[in-house]
Amino acid sequence: MEYTYDTMIFDDLKICQLKEGGFRFGCDSLILAYFTKAKQKSLIADVGSGSGIIASLIAKIYKSNVEAIELQKEMYECLLQTIKLSNLEDKIKLINADIRKIPKSTLYDGIVCNPPYRKEGTGKTAKDNIANIARFSITMTMEDLVLFAKRNLKHGGRLYFSYDADMLSEALYICKSNNLEPKRLMFLHKDIKSKAKLAFVECMLGGKSEIIIEPPLFQQGENEITLPYNNIFKGLW
Repeated sequence: MEYTYDTMIFDDLKICQLKEGGFRFGCDSLILAYFTKAKQKSLIADVGSGSGIIASLIAKIYKSNVEAIELQKEMYECLLQTIKLSNLEDKIKLINADIRKIPKSTLYDGIVCNPPYRKEGTGKTAKDNIANIARFSITMTMEDLVLFAKRNLKHGGRLYFSYDADMLSEALYICKSNNLEPKRLMFLHKDIKSKAKLAFVECMLGGKSEIIIEPPLFQQGENEITLPYNNIFKGLW
């Protein structure tokens, strides 16, 4: 395997990714890490950690303790390198496992996941299986993630995830059906005239029915409109 190494926000935060094939993180990963607003010293599980971008940012900026869980061996190797190169071994514990087979043990303050959005057989597929697993619900469905969260969150703990905006109703239904109440919601738009592309969701285990809709993020437009989006990529959290 060949790799690329990219710095992200900080010069000492180095992210390892597969040079060819595999899943390469996008803006949704950075926004999701920001969206968690994780508390210092809290214990967060990063499910489907991939290259470790979300886990690294949460540990680096919010100073939380993170357990990064990744199933695919190829992506787990990237994760290992990311954590070592970024000197985050004391903040991030690595787990190479399938969440569907992890027994209930640790109870987390929060669980974060950038899950596969599409069901297998829908949408455009990639040439390699590593990327397809990251994009489609081949090895992990939304139901799998929610059941893991229901089993492993503390009461009042939070599940954070991003999802295609046009498929959000399905994800919210699965969460509510498993006692994970949506509490906070934020949308990402290309510009002020475009419909939402992605939704970022916070659910609370055992929470009551009340939700905050946060101001949307816009990727393009006047400086004042795109400022909140651009600040995320500057590390102004």
